[in-house]
Amino acid sequence: MAEMITPDICVVGGGPAGIALALRAAHEAVPVVLIERGRPGGADLAYGSVPSKALIAAADHRDLLRRGATFGVTGAPLQVNFGKVSDHIRSVCNAVGPRVSAERLAALGVHVISAPARFLDRRTVLAGEFTVIARRFVLAAGAIPAVPDIPGLADVEYMTPESAFDITRKPGHLLVLGAGSHALELAQAYGRLGVDTTIIDSNAALPDEDPELATIVVDRLRAEGVRIRDRVAISGIARRRGGIRVTVMEGGAEIPIDGSHLLVVAGRLPDVADLGLAAAGIAYDNQGVTVDRHMRTTNRRVYAIGDVVAGPAVSARGDRQAELVLRSILYRLPKRGISADVPVVTYTDPGLARIGISESEARRRNDKVRVLRFPFVENDLAQIEHMPVGFIKAIVSRRGRVLGVSIVGRNAGELIALWSLAIANRLNIGAIAEMVPPYPSRSAISKSVAECFDGLGLTRQLRRRIIEFLRKFG
Repeated sequence: MAEMITPDICVVGGGPAGIALALRAAHEAVPVVLIERGRPGGADLAYGSVPSKALIAAADHRDLLRRGATFGVTGAPLQVNFGKVSDHIRSVCNAVGPRVSAERLAALGVHVISAPARFLDRRTVLAGEFTVIARRFVLAAGAIPAVPDIPGLADVEYMTPESAFDITRKPGHLLVLGAGSHALELAQAYGRLGVDTTIIDSNAALPDEDPELATIVVDRLRAEGVRIRDRVAISGIARRRGGIRVTVMEGGAEIPIDGSHLLVVAGRLPDVADLGLAAAGIAYDNQGVTVDRHMRTTNRRVYAIGDVVAGPAVSARGDRQAELVLRSILYRLPKRGISADVPVVTYTDPGLARIGISESEARRRNDKVRVLRFPFVENDLAQIEHMPVGFIKAIVSRRGRVLGVSIVGRNAGELIALWSLAIANRLNIGAIAEMVPPYPSRSAISKSVAECFDGLGLTRQLRRRIIEFLRKFG
């Protein structure tokens, strides 16, 4: 018979969002159980942010060495050993893994159960040898790679993000099926490691991003030799001698695209198939678990956070949701919206980062907004490092409140942090303008774009009158 345990909180899923909530609960001395059927860390550690950014780091090093001649630095011909690149990725995952291991979580006060979880009813979960009856449950089961319904795909060998980092020999020609953020990150990384790479998708590249910024990223990938065949209908996939053939329809004609390897990066689906959600009265669909604005499911005892809920698949979102849901469970405090104040980053080069509302959304809500821009090309550090491509675009209200920011350029993911602080604390653009950044630094671009609010010819009428009045006194 299964042993019964009755914690205050039971977290189902040991990915970043689930671990964040469990650790915060343990820090508050709240009895908490974390159920994870595999290795804690979830997709981020297995095939998401950690290994993909390790791959990107390797690719960036090769790109920096390749561009050394621009700085007067030259050397022997560059070589890439894919076996050692794979070893590098594995070593990074092994270094990060202990931080979220079951042993460390247990030492910090989290009761970890390593078993699949399944709801028996609205307030009971079965996990291995344990029956868990908790005051509140939090679903953080994450998502799994989606596989598109394309004729012939099931009949060929292909990789997904789960297996993309196991490559130990250089592919002849990598075909990437998908043109979203993660697909472009991987395509550029493999391209910089010397792999002939082609992106194929029926949608536009970076469909969820501001086209003004996305175009800069797409143009860079094309300039580096990555072929991008977006907005094409994919009619079929088949084996061919020595590899894969993807056939697309373009201009009314069938065009074959041949490659040695196929990588499918077509988004993700909520991983809820075996959780028994129906028995718990929890509604869901292909987009994710249904939640209200407080992240509560159709079962009021159960919340859902992270990738199991529809929205951008970024760890920051799950972490923020974990914080606010725990606040609700422990203190019954009201929660403000969470989707607009979470940074979303595409780790290409140039990078792409955004937070808050977009220009188009701001204009739909209110036509009295101002759009401020400042280019990287006018920043001294960008010139020093020969990386002048990009700009910051800030959406502010007429009174100067920061509503949203988008950045395209080097270190966009680092630069967005300041704007995340501004939006989270409802700061006025003047607070950014008063910042004193070090010199030279890219952070100075944020100050420069903020100064555009009261730029040449835009000084407010009252201030002009004060200046004119004081001028009379010498």
